[in-house]
Amino acid sequence: MAGELPLQVICELGGVPHDERHLIFDWSNRLIGFDDPEFQTSLEDGKMAAAEVWGYANQLGEGRKGKTGDDFVTILVNAEVDGTRLTEMEFDAFFLMLMVAGNETTRNLISGGLLALLENPAEHARLVRDPSLIPSAVEEMLRWVTPVMYFRRTATTDVELRGNKIKQGEKVVMYYPSANRDEDVFADPYKFDVGRSPNEHLAFGTGQHFCLGASLARLEIRVMFEELIRRLPQFELTGQPRRLRSNFINGYKHIPVRFAPAKS
Repeated sequence: MAGELPLQVICELGGVPHDERHLIFDWSNRLIGFDDPEFQTSLEDGKMAAAEVWGYANQLGEGRKGKTGDDFVTILVNAEVDGTRLTEMEFDAFFLMLMVAGNETTRNLISGGLLALLENPAEHARLVRDPSLIPSAVEEMLRWVTPVMYFRRTATTDVELRGNKIKQGEKVVMYYPSANRDEDVFADPYKFDVGRSPNEHLAFGTGQHFCLGASLARLEIRVMFEELIRRLPQFELTGQPRRLRSNFINGYKHIPVRFAPAKS
């Protein structure tokens, strides 16, 4: 359930035919789950998945050149800025980023957010009583789950951070779950609070690297939990959740849940 909504939305925006959308799902699993034996058997398999996405992007893009349409594939292959178009490699890489990032991260946020409600029944009950808290609950899920765990950046100047000297050109790894539990920023950071405010989390990054799809992700998550709380407000775990084996994505492969429909 968590995977289907963001997959269908990003494929719809890209104009991917309905009968080919399962390919995007499979490629995403093999690319993001490169360290999980359930999704691939070797690093080469992940490289092959990337090559398959690029090949598919080329095929899709070639068919849209010279045509009009409001899907982003048609827009990208026909876009021209100051007389320059995207190269084949630029288009392929952009398509891969949009398709994988556009479904994998939101999928894991929805599943991780649901698990947070399952593990915090008082907050679950609070949300059922007051659905107006869903927007703030979405932000708390983003802080709590933090689907992307880290990124590496390069220091552009010498800087000292809490006594640690970082020199220009050095590589720096930023761990977002750590930032999102910073005691200097968040009151009681290890408490899941669906009404938390303010909530200046960094789940979408910051600055020029701020997530391109943040607004879309927030919309998808909000709609999912609005409908879930309205239609299936009561749910419980029926087995052990199974995590994705990854040090990059905070994800779950399986969360078995039993739902009870709302009383009419």
